[in-house]
Amino acid sequence: MKIVGFWRRSIFIRLVLTFLIVMVPLYGIGISMYKWGVTAIKREILNTKAAQMSYYLDKLEKEIQGLKLVQSDTLYNDDINRLANSVPFMDNYERGYYLNKLQQRLSAIKNGSNYIENVIAYIPSIGRTIPAEGSIEDLQETDLKWMTFFDNSTPSQLIYSDEQLLLNAFFPPNYIKKSPQPLYAVQIKLSLPRLKESLQQFNLNENSGSFLMDARKHLLISDNRATPTQERIRVLVGISDSGSGSITITDERYLYIYRTSSYMGLTLVSYIPESSLFAGLGKYEFSFWLLSVAVLLIIILFSLTILRFIRMPLHTLIRGFKRLENGDMDFSIGHRYEDEFGFLYDRFNSMLGRLRSLIDQNYKQTIMVQRAELKQLQAQINPHFLYNSFFILYTMTRRGEYEQLMKFQLQLGEYFQFVTRNASDEVTLEQEVNHARTYCDIQSMRFSNRIRVEFGELPPVYANVIVPRLILQPIIENAFEHGLENLEENGLLRVRFLPEKDGLLIEAANNGAPMTDEQLRKFESDIESNEHAEVTGLSNIHRRIRLLLGNGCGLSIASGEFGVVVTIRLATI
Repeated sequence: MKIVGFWRRSIFIRLVLTFLIVMVPLYGIGISMYKWGVTAIKREILNTKAAQMSYYLDKLEKEIQGLKLVQSDTLYNDDINRLANSVPFMDNYERGYYLNKLQQRLSAIKNGSNYIENVIAYIPSIGRTIPAEGSIEDLQETDLKWMTFFDNSTPSQLIYSDEQLLLNAFFPPNYIKKSPQPLYAVQIKLSLPRLKESLQQFNLNENSGSFLMDARKHLLISDNRATPTQERIRVLVGISDSGSGSITITDERYLYIYRTSSYMGLTLVSYIPESSLFAGLGKYEFSFWLLSVAVLLIIILFSLTILRFIRMPLHTLIRGFKRLENGDMDFSIGHRYEDEFGFLYDRFNSMLGRLRSLIDQNYKQTIMVQRAELKQLQAQINPHFLYNSFFILYTMTRRGEYEQLMKFQLQLGEYFQFVTRNASDEVTLEQEVNHARTYCDIQSMRFSNRIRVEFGELPPVYANVIVPRLILQPIIENAFEHGLENLEENGLLRVRFLPEKDGLLIEAANNGAPMTDEQLRKFESDIESNEHAEVTGLSNIHRRIRLLLGNGCGLSIASGEFGVVVTIRLATI
């Protein structure tokens, strides 16, 4: 809720959030495009790598298939058959002729493929080993072992033994089941160095590598010496025909790809550090971070611009209004640019000047009116009260009540001194209450047989509160004149002081004639009216109290069973 409230109160926050609402999706689109582009490039690189490996295996399969064809063709050739079966019927010349012819055929097979190291024919019947390269030699026991190697676990029947990769073909082909030893064999020995060299095409740098494994996941051929990295990856390669994965080795993340040839029973594995494989993506990553920095700088620049050209001028204007609200008008605000805020500032300063002028005029006028009303109130000494006072003085003198006479004269002197002096428009509450009490004492002498006065004590804590002059005595005078004067007996005037939390209530109640509802409405209308055509004593008191102590103070009047109650509310804090 606080965030929502702050959103509603701050234009700056709304502008920044609106800008972010626009920029964040654009930035998100940029990130998505970058991620999509990187993913697409990675996928293309991996697909290219996988296609390259598949092409290599397909080419190697075709190479093996071609070798097996020429191997089979040689196996059933008449020359090797004659050498193996017709030796007793040949002379040395004829036998030498067919040996050379067979050797030439084997040499042609070897020269037909870069992956062949040598092609050897084993003919036990003549005890000879005929290589494609080298001299014809006598058949040894080890040669008999090599010629009988056989592995039919894969269609290609490749044999890996003693770090040699071989293709063996026998005659007859079913000798294993029906014959203890083949009549002869043709063996193609593949060149491991050239196979290793061919694996180098998958390496992008010295940290990458590739190797071949057999169906049992044994390492057969590696582009270089077997490393711990190859051993770790070899264990992770799955049993499927193809796949890829990644592994972290010594803080370096490697990506490996493998493809399996079911015909040869070989699995080609290639691995490379991701940092090397995707090194070309560095420029895209740099562009991404450049975009991120640019977006951040744009947001900061936009925020600073709003702060500089909108929020700060608005804040200055708001501070000006707050100072004006607190009553401070002795200032002006300025703006260095002739823009919209400059116009607003000029209008604000102009308004402030006019307010100062109007308030000054209105205040002076109000003070002058209030003083005129006060002087009018002071001048409105009730002639009836004056005549009665002289009559009381005459009666006391005639009766010889000199002690009461002196007291009464002193009270009259204090009364007229307070009413007629013009030294100040404001007095302490204690002085105002003492004056009202003096007035009540004078009236008590006049109406001693008919009216009783109960005048409470002012709490000492309120004695020095400053109030306008003549706010209580005119109210008491109205009570005598309009409420109590016509009573023949049992009249009562009660003045009480009722403390409140932030002020004081002065209550003047009398049991005289009650006021009608119409009279009460007229009174409320009179004291709240701003017109000065007809100013009554009570409205004068109400206005002067509010002018000095604020709008929460003033007069209120009520009429009930007891009579009329006039209440003065004073703020003391």
